[in-house]
Amino acid sequence: MKKLFMYFFIFILIPSSVYSWCSAPSPPYYKPSKPSVPWCVNEWNNTHTCDEWEISSYNNSIRNYNYEVERYIMDLQNYVDSARNYANCEINSLN
Repeated sequence: MKKLFMYFFIFILIPSSVYSWCSAPSPPYYKPSKPSVPWCVNEWNNTHTCDEWEISSYNNSIRNYNYEVERYIMDLQNYVDSARNYANCEINSLN
């Protein structure tokens, strides 16, 4: 019983920085890819021979791409924040 109390008090008295665990963040694994322009669009002359559904489909693809880019930017910002926290944790563990 005395050993149990002794271990407990040693555990309590040891600084918490000894127990800290700094976990390195991992970067976002998915980067969105831009949709390709439909074959019926002539980018040189800024004209097209596309049907309405092709244009609509391309616009939806662009809209989805924009949402994915926004999500990727948020993931990158979270990664930067986590990296900053990780660096501070490592610095604090040295003190």
